Amino acid sequence: MKKKVVALLLFVFMVASMLSGCTKSSDNSDAASESNSSSEEAQNTETETTDVTNQFAGEELSIIVSAGWLDNRYDASIARFEDTYGVTVDLQTIPADQYTDILQVKLTSDSLPDVFWIQSDPFAIGTQIVDPEKYCIDFTDADWTKKIPETRLESCTYNDKIYGLQIWQNSPEYVLVYNKTLFEENGWTIPATYAELKDLCAKIAEKGITPWFMPGADGWQHQLAFFQIGGVYEEATPGLYDALNNNTATFAGNAKMLEVLSQFKELSAAGYFGEDWIGTDSTNRSNEFSDRTIAMTMASSSYIKEIKDDTGTTDEFGLFLIPLGDNDTFPVNPGGPTMFGSATSEHPELVKAFFEYCMQTETLQEILDSPTSFTNLDIIDDNIQQHWLTEEEEFMATVPAAKMKTSVLQTGTKYTNTYWMDFGADMVAYVQGTMEANDVLKNMDINRAEAAKLANDPNWK
Repeated sequence: MKKKVVALLLFVFMVASMLSGCTKSSDNSDAASESNSSSEEAQNTETETTDVTNQFAGEELSIIVSAGWLDNRYDASIARFEDTYGVTVDLQTIPADQYTDILQVKLTSDSLPDVFWIQSDPFAIGTQIVDPEKYCIDFTDADWTKKIPETRLESCTYNDKIYGLQIWQNSPEYVLVYNKTLFEENGWTIPATYAELKDLCAKIAEKGITPWFMPGADGWQHQLAFFQIGGVYEEATPGLYDALNNNTATFAGNAKMLEVLSQFKELSAAGYFGEDWIGTDSTNRSNEFSDRTIAMTMASSSYIKEIKDDTGTTDEFGLFLIPLGDNDTFPVNPGGPTMFGSATSEHPELVKAFFEYCMQTETLQEILDSPTSFTNLDIIDDNIQQHWLTEEEEFMATVPAAKMKTSVLQTGTKYTNTYWMDFGADMVAYVQGTMEANDVLKNMDINRAEAAKLANDPNWK
């Protein structure tokens, strides 16, 4: 696979995986007619397969994606796709803080690659792509769409037509992962409120350990502390999500949101996110967990597998809800990175073949079994062997079903997720003292209104 270095971000992630050659065996000639018939059927099948794979020989499939959405979980599958179809995949990985702008330029200049990705949710297709009927291949009648669960299908659909393909996990996303062994050795208990969290952080810091590792330099992670607890905002103001989506409420002035931002700044000022967390990325996070220099971090629950695989640590890890704002709600998220085929592609049939290939059981299992943190795939396919962690199952059993009903803020409200990076930059400005908390929220309102205007949303007229 050919990959480009984009905006000075270097990625070297391609593991060659060659498809084993198929061999044909011949039956004995005792039952001649039956054998001839079987051989003829096999020959026809082989011819059909050859036709399908060879029809694209020499073509190139271009893909553009934001950093962190693919990692290396697709490497072996893409290599096998190249070998099987005799094609080249040109995968361009863009830094997360630049991806949205670059994608919009490509959309408006009709220079889209064959396949492009967005962080989709039930509202995102219409707001980020704006005119999917113009830009996207319609996959509504494709057989593979039957494998997408109903909860995720709404993030792939616009005006009752299916345009996107979302292969993602069903693990608890971005809760607090903590070193359970370290906690037990020091007698630390899981905090259920902000006051308990702040007290715990003070005890951990006294040991010379970073309480809550926050990789601010990644540009996209610290916002999770605010957005993943959407349920607590909805509980504090019942009907808030509907009001935000109908433009009868604003982020600005929301008491619970201001409370959470204030708490975030307080923890930052106390040094509980780590020294220079704004300039620190997540590159060495697993090793820091293994070395016990950090105690907690926000991550998908399946990150536990990654820590153990990367470091070989014998420490045990656990999960608990982010307690900012005294949150006790589960981060339900139907959204996720989703790929789309470009309607202007010069190779539309190759694009369709790639999407179908990605949804084959063999490919899905390959993606799940890759050396990444996924422990499961939220896909309707009983032939997939899932790898749920005991820690995931134990944690989810502690959260009442009534607390698992509200989507995270970024996918439960219109036009919000589009300005993820802007909000993150404003959060940094706030903790550095160059912006007021309510201005952070006002900027989100301004940005959402602009997106609504572009989408011609009647609620903003």
